[in-house]
Amino acid sequence: MPTFDVTLNIYVFILALVAAVIAGYLPRSKQISRKQRKIIELEREMVQAHAELLENQREYCLLEAKVQDITNPVIPMKGNKLEEPQEKPLPESRGLRNNRPTGTD
Repeated sequence: MPTFDVTLNIYVFILALVAAVIAGYLPRSKQISRKQRKIIELEREMVQAHAELLENQREYCLLEAKVQDITNPVIPMKGNKLEEPQEKPLPESRGLRNNRPTGTD
């Protein structure tokens, strides 16, 4: 049975081990830092969205408080007859209304 005599220098072994650790550590640290930046960006985005929601809620509460303070919340569709001058119908509007096509022949 053949035997192989392998001699290994301990300094070369330690150097190869250190190189392997560095080769594995650097890409992983870059990947972790990219993910960490993405997480921070998403957290900032969420905080901004929550701030907008809180601002809208505050505006809604202020508006609701104003509406509750009003005794008559109904706004009349027609104003006072004295305030608005009566509009006269245009002379051609009556003719157009009678002469428009109806789609039935």
